[in-house]
Amino acid sequence: MMVFSLPERIDPRHCIVTKQYAVYTPPMHEMIEQIGEWIDQQLPGGYIYGASRLGKSRCVQWYVAKVLQERLNAIVPLVVWNRRPDSQTSEAGFWHQLLLASHFEFVNPARPPKKTEGIYLCKQRFIAIANNAQRNYVVLVIDEAQDLTYREWKWLVGLQNELDYEGYLLSVFSVGSHQLNYRHEYMAITGNAHVAARFMAAHARFHGLRAPEEIGYVLNGYDNDSEWPPGSGIPYLKYFAPGDFAAGRRLGDCAGWLWKALVELSPECVRRHLEFPMQHVAKATEAILFRLARGEDWDDVMSYESWLRELAKANFPDHMRIISMGS
Repeated sequence: MMVFSLPERIDPRHCIVTKQYAVYTPPMHEMIEQIGEWIDQQLPGGYIYGASRLGKSRCVQWYVAKVLQERLNAIVPLVVWNRRPDSQTSEAGFWHQLLLASHFEFVNPARPPKKTEGIYLCKQRFIAIANNAQRNYVVLVIDEAQDLTYREWKWLVGLQNELDYEGYLLSVFSVGSHQLNYRHEYMAITGNAHVAARFMAAHARFHGLRAPEEIGYVLNGYDNDSEWPPGSGIPYLKYFAPGDFAAGRRLGDCAGWLWKALVELSPECVRRHLEFPMQHVAKATEAILFRLARGEDWDDVMSYESWLRELAKANFPDHMRIISMGS
């Protein structure tokens, strides 16, 4: 209801309204730095795990390719696969999804190739990606990897072997929930240590937002390090609250209030190791921007009590309770 009550000057296609955007965070930077180090070391695989709603998928979708390219100062031969739960029922379907993820222009989205053809096409596609980057390696990043089956891991071992015979290295980096942290041990004790050794020996945790300074970093993304429409140079805060922006007011100045509200609404049992999900910070911030766009007073909207209300509306306390029970 709040979106539909916005003033006419707010374009309904704005990325904040459609939720089709991402703000760069310190945990995202840590994740991409880790993947970059693994690429430098030419590791065959590694996994990054963390609780839900921290921003892992947004990082994979919006930033991994771009920031890695900047970090390495080169074209990165990268394939990003967002594995949908229960999306693979056969080996032919598995290769079909990999071909689609690689943006292979000759694959039919509605019709998987036969298994043997799919294996061949995937191998040739990955070789072409490596050659285009003038490298002899390819990086496959799998999002939502916690649902990958053992059969699918074995098929990846086969692809890795096939590429190795052709003189190309395949690194498989998986991103998923905390369940991935247990998958390595499970494979090792069930006779599949060779799979775990390839893809899961290296691992790192994706953290939530852990300090007021990190909250300030995120809010600065809305204040300054953002833009819509593309090419306009107009950051999100300026678009929604041009008067407040012109007066020098910034969301980042209120990072302390937001941090205090996050702590206050968190269960006592998690306060020793505070890590906050980006999704709920984003929802609360979006609501704040909408209220400013409707002309509400800056001091009222940015108050501690206001942040408390918006976080509660976003079901932040319930989420933190669930996380605390699963940790």
